[in-house]
Amino acid sequence: MASIRKTKKEINELTYHLLSKCYAIRGFESEADSQRFDEIVTKIVYLRNDLIQRANHPENDAESATLKEHFAKVKADLQELAQSFEELKSDRI
Repeated sequence: MASIRKTKKEINELTYHLLSKCYAIRGFESEADSQRFDEIVTKIVYLRNDLIQRANHPENDAESATLKEHFAKVKADLQELAQSFEELKSDRI
């Protein structure tokens, strides 16, 4: 099991990478839909905040029997964060 610090670092790195890519796509495409862009960026930020909160407070997860299960769910949800970028690429804002 990875440490909480490493998990949070992965979450932050992925979020930074995704937001950088979002702004790069928006910068290169002049006809970008600003409302759709805002929705995707907001979704990424909210998911990041939720994942950090869950990583910091695993005792609040009543569904997981063990810490290992809890962090496995956090890692799985981290993949959902990556899916947000795939959604952005497919829509091209």
